[in-house]
Amino acid sequence: MLDHSSIFRHIGITAFAVVVSAASALAAGPREVPAVTGPIPGTSAANHAFDAAAYQVVPIDLAARGYREDEYFLSGKARVYQYNAVIDPNDTAVNVLRRGAYTNRILVRRPTDPRRFSGNVVIELLNATNDYDLPVLWSYDHDYFLKRGDIWIGITSKPVTIAGLKTFNPVRYAALSWANPNPAETDTSCPVLSTIVGGASHATEDGLLWDVLSQTSSLVRSRTARNPLHGYDVRAVYAAGYSQSAIDLVGYINAIAANIPGPPIFDGYLVGSGFGIQPPLNQCSTAPVAGDPRNVLRSHDAAIVATQSQTDYRSGRQAYRSDSDAANDRYRYYEAAGPAHVVVEQTTSAANATDTHAAGGTTLIEDYATCLSGATLSTFPGRYLLDASFSQLEGWVRYGRVPPRAPLIQTTGSGTKLATALDVNGNGLGGVRAPELDVPVATYTESTGAASLNCSLSGQVIDFTAAHQQSLYPTRLDYLARFAGDTLAIARSGFLTPDDAAEAISTAFHRRVP
Repeated sequence: MLDHSSIFRHIGITAFAVVVSAASALAAGPREVPAVTGPIPGTSAANHAFDAAAYQVVPIDLAARGYREDEYFLSGKARVYQYNAVIDPNDTAVNVLRRGAYTNRILVRRPTDPRRFSGNVVIELLNATNDYDLPVLWSYDHDYFLKRGDIWIGITSKPVTIAGLKTFNPVRYAALSWANPNPAETDTSCPVLSTIVGGASHATEDGLLWDVLSQTSSLVRSRTARNPLHGYDVRAVYAAGYSQSAIDLVGYINAIAANIPGPPIFDGYLVGSGFGIQPPLNQCSTAPVAGDPRNVLRSHDAAIVATQSQTDYRSGRQAYRSDSDAANDRYRYYEAAGPAHVVVEQTTSAANATDTHAAGGTTLIEDYATCLSGATLSTFPGRYLLDASFSQLEGWVRYGRVPPRAPLIQTTGSGTKLATALDVNGNGLGGVRAPELDVPVATYTESTGAASLNCSLSGQVIDFTAAHQQSLYPTRLDYLARFAGDTLAIARSGFLTPDDAAEAISTAFHRRVP
């Protein structure tokens, strides 16, 4: 995509004026390139970026992997949007209520040598559900990104997590602001602050997110010297989010990106476990209710891969639609049997306990400890489907490779009694498969059933007894042969990357089975 200066050079001032006059006023906000401050100094224990790789639960030495990490502050003006009065239930037209200044932060991980860069930039909306920035997809997919030379950018996505950043380090993050551009907002004018998981305030505005996200994409595509990726040959930019962040992407794709004239603001989207709903476009509006057709993803020339874990697929089906290969509607929907919404992998690349507590939060591991006495958080490899989905998305966007389709998870019952059909070992049937399900040594549950949000979304692993393993696999060679054969078959179908297939077989080899 060309920035404004490039358009002037390539098509001339007269043609540019025609383009601008033909476009709606909506275009200006998303296409603007924000001001940049940074890299923000400080990597010590006393002063470092929140979510820095060196201060994760399981630290990552990015330099040893040929990567560097930098934090930047982006400043601009963002618009606050609202759905038009709905006449056609499929209408996703919006109008602009107001415009306000913001300063946000991004965390950038890129190859130190630009020649190692794959051309792919993944912008992840950092998850805000726990009131601090949680890099869920980085936790799952960082090995995939690092091995390929992709650039990952984590973007703060809610005012509530900016409050957490300021608690963590009030000096470092003093400049960050999503101030409400309507300072007169009160409980009278806005009696119910609408947000996905609490934390909204009249002093701030959740609805600034949409232009903040668009302008971040515009920045990394731009050829300006202030672009943090200046000197890197950006070929494709993807937006990605998991859970609440995926819910945000549903609203962004359908209501915002669909109404930005010109080429797609993002080339593709990875929407992970988003429950089939979207957020309110601003914190004083209401979101479309579950089952509203505006929640059904429409790609509008960008490619979309939407995934659901075994915990989430039932709610996801309220916005289910068929896959499409059409050039202007590239869409895939995958349900994975096995992984719960929260599994161990999701916890390892989050901020460590010291930093999380300094931000006023508790870690996912600490949350899980309150779920069930003696239970073990699910070890199911959730990265399998997500790594494969990123691979499918890149192939579709950059090389025109049409992704495979997959069956849905098998179910029993209907409506509120819809349940996952289970095999004799208690594991889910149907959906995207994994060798851990087809050649199992454990049962993987989709939820602990506990009342709290994190516990209800967390699964557990229940290892088979030695006697049960022996009944399934008379010899170790039998287990390994079956596991390797199933792994290779799934890889050939496109739902395991070669690296994940090799790691799965290696892990199986080191298991003591039977």
